[in-house]
Amino acid sequence: METDEFTAATAAFVSWLSENGTSALKAEDEVSDSGFTYLNHASVLFPRLKPFSGTCPDHLPVAAADFAEDEIVFSVPRSAVLNVSNALAGISDNASKDAIPKMPNWLAMTAVMVKEGQRSNSKWAPYLAILPRQLESLVFWSESELRELQASTVVKKIGREGAEQMFAEHITPLDERNVELYHRVASIIMAYAFDIPEDGEEKDPEHHGDADELVSDDGEDEKTVLSMIPLADMLNADADRNNARLCSDNEDLEMRTIKPIAKGEEIFNDYGQLPRSDLLRRYGYVTDNYAAYDVAELTIQSIYFCLTTKPLTLANGKSMDPLRHHEMDLRLEIAQREGVYEDSYDLAHPGPDGPAIPDELLALLYIILLDDENLRALFDSKIALPSRSKLSTELVGQVLAVLLEQREKNYATTIEEDEELLQQPKLPHRTVMAVNVRLGEKRVLRGAIQAASKFEGSNARMMSAAAAARVSHTGKRKAEETSDSKKKGRFT
Repeated sequence: METDEFTAATAAFVSWLSENGTSALKAEDEVSDSGFTYLNHASVLFPRLKPFSGTCPDHLPVAAADFAEDEIVFSVPRSAVLNVSNALAGISDNASKDAIPKMPNWLAMTAVMVKEGQRSNSKWAPYLAILPRQLESLVFWSESELRELQASTVVKKIGREGAEQMFAEHITPLDERNVELYHRVASIIMAYAFDIPEDGEEKDPEHHGDADELVSDDGEDEKTVLSMIPLADMLNADADRNNARLCSDNEDLEMRTIKPIAKGEEIFNDYGQLPRSDLLRRYGYVTDNYAAYDVAELTIQSIYFCLTTKPLTLANGKSMDPLRHHEMDLRLEIAQREGVYEDSYDLAHPGPDGPAIPDELLALLYIILLDDENLRALFDSKIALPSRSKLSTELVGQVLAVLLEQREKNYATTIEEDEELLQQPKLPHRTVMAVNVRLGEKRVLRGAIQAASKFEGSNARMMSAAAAARVSHTGKRKAEETSDSKKKGRFT
């Protein structure tokens, strides 16, 4: 969209906000020489220079006066919000009216926005006109671009194929449009929509996208309504500088300050503590402001494979024989019962919110490495899992370090190679984002390896301890036989 065209679209949007009851705007607002439209009481500057991308602070609202804490920046009436409930009244197609409410939330919103985009007299036409035409979300990346993410598990969360199956099943029968249009609309919903609590609920609205895949509705709260909130979705997000939050306690939705904001400061919302891989997948951009929340995933499938296929050589030079499949399955069954089994474990940077290595992963490995006697006692509920300090045994740390080193080797480049690559000029923008994502994950893995290597907890209940105890009584040959048996953890 050309600058002049967008300027006109922005002016129409500002007028539309005022006409639809957004309290921060006044009909007599005028354009300043700087190209900004002043909002109510000169409290906010609304940019009207060119299309915003969701990533550039220069194109987003900034404070034109000081704000105190818990002050309303602007409010949006629920009637101005674009959601399925509000939009159905304007849809004349009976088939669509019947089918859309039965669709999963995100898919229903996609269908509604496609319908509204076709209507020249749509109530939300001025709002739709200023939304981005295209995002950098991973669903739009080519196969060669996605390969730059290397071993990042975010690639498996894109869900393009699943989304297209649902488009074909639900939306195409109502509106035979290009599937790329559906992807564009769905990506905008993922990036900009909020989950609004129903009237009377006290929970604050949240940006949508909690599920691993857009096509999944698992865990959706039936008491929330997926909605596009004009103006609220124009705020940039920053994990450190977050200074405003959307609230739904009153009749209107209110963007309120959560700390004082000085004149000239940008007004920031927050997406929560998201790793940069999720920022890229959901919102189409990467920023160092979220690097502290990067994670690296260790899947249960990789743990299972590594511990059942071949011996592991530990840091002390000793080798641990692989478990048989039925032995591993039993241990995973116990882990499920103890509530520590997960499909994937997130490693993170250590901080106030927790250590680099989650307790659940330590407990899983602790269970896997227990000797027969203690495994049986745990199986029979005669003992309970100990505290984190006792889960962090030396053997657990050594095995975990090997697992993490194997995970790190899944990436095609090293940390040092990625750091050097980022110094190259004229690197494609998507390549830069991909390298930052994979580099962040490798740094997390490297930190977790270092942490695991420092575990010093007692191995008294571990396989290695049971084997070592017999060395002093039966001699080297007997010790080797016993070690083989105990390391395999045979338990029936």
